[in-house]
Amino acid sequence: MNSETTYLTDLAAVLWPCGGLLGPGDRGMRHLVRRDRGNQYLPVPNARNPRVILPAHDRAAATRGIASFAQGHSFRERMRTLLLTGAFATGLAPLLLRDRLYVGAGPGIEHALALALDRELAIAIHVGPPRANRKPVLLLLTPGGRTIGYAKVAVNDLTSRLVRSETRALRHLADSRLRDVTVPRLLYEGEWNGHPLLVQEALPVGDQTDRPTRRQLLRCVTQIVGLARVRRRRLSDSPYRRTLEERILRLGARPEASPLRAALRRLPDVHIPFGAWHGDLTRWNIASTARRAFVWDWERLAMDAPAGFDALHYDLNECVQAGVHPGVHRWLESGSRLLRDPLMSETGVRSHTVSTVMALYLIDLATRYLHDRQDESGGHLAAVDDWLLPALDGLQERAAHEALHRV
Repeated sequence: MNSETTYLTDLAAVLWPCGGLLGPGDRGMRHLVRRDRGNQYLPVPNARNPRVILPAHDRAAATRGIASFAQGHSFRERMRTLLLTGAFATGLAPLLLRDRLYVGAGPGIEHALALALDRELAIAIHVGPPRANRKPVLLLLTPGGRTIGYAKVAVNDLTSRLVRSETRALRHLADSRLRDVTVPRLLYEGEWNGHPLLVQEALPVGDQTDRPTRRQLLRCVTQIVGLARVRRRRLSDSPYRRTLEERILRLGARPEASPLRAALRRLPDVHIPFGAWHGDLTRWNIASTARRAFVWDWERLAMDAPAGFDALHYDLNECVQAGVHPGVHRWLESGSRLLRDPLMSETGVRSHTVSTVMALYLIDLATRYLHDRQDESGGHLAAVDDWLLPALDGLQERAAHEALHRV
């Protein structure tokens, strides 16, 4: 049993208190689950590398789950989605996929959600790649396969904080007016099996939406910045800087803490606009039309950060798709161009502060990764000392030059 199959059985214990058993889809196991009146789920592509967990004998829910959780950003991914969707739609998937997650009889997460929403439903589960903040995202469907919403269930201390944080964020956003940005409504909050649980509506994202263009992205970013009252402050006087330094101090004896603290203290003391930021705006959390952006996953929402952080975060994650080191090199230039865009100037970002804001973003990101122990989960951006600290050194020099030669 590898770490992923262990994660799968641990996850089953959270979602179904009666527990789950991994096994092959043979006649003996099927007879056992029928006798106990349990359910079968299919880990896809397999139990050693689960990305989604789909009901074995609910074609509509499984097919919809594949389509909803597919990234679809490359030809290979689109072809894989097409093949899987066809296999489930025709009923061949249970014959082709060997691994099963057998869930015993008794009330499980499906029953709890059905009671909470007062309607019959089926579920498909997104697991995603190994990360410190990985948690199950449940697609909630009517028996006919129509999407009702999404549920998130915490599985540990970190994900408990994130689920509670997103619940608070959705409550706050319900009272906010974003002119061209749609956010999901909070449908339910509570607990399941001792873990925080939230349910949010599904946004109307589909064939009519796509990744945002540069202008659509910046329009969305500037509106998110305005969720808080934008204040222009000297960096040394800002509550943000004090909070960031405190977060670095809480890293304790970690070897990365000292260079991060030194980098923060060496940045020029320029005036910067501070407002809100989504905290994890990437291609996986936003879709756009020509007139509107649809944004979800608000668990990192913060109301006091340098304007432009969301644009930098989105751009960095785009740049590193083909490799971290060449991607970061591109981001050092493309991120700078984004912050110098006339749309960003409307938030108060000035050209002589661009590299300072970029350096602050990297310091903030590194501190987050280290607190969340993302470096232990092997994420492609999580090795802070491998790429982030060297990039930070160059940005400090640029920041000092920009501040000195302010126009």
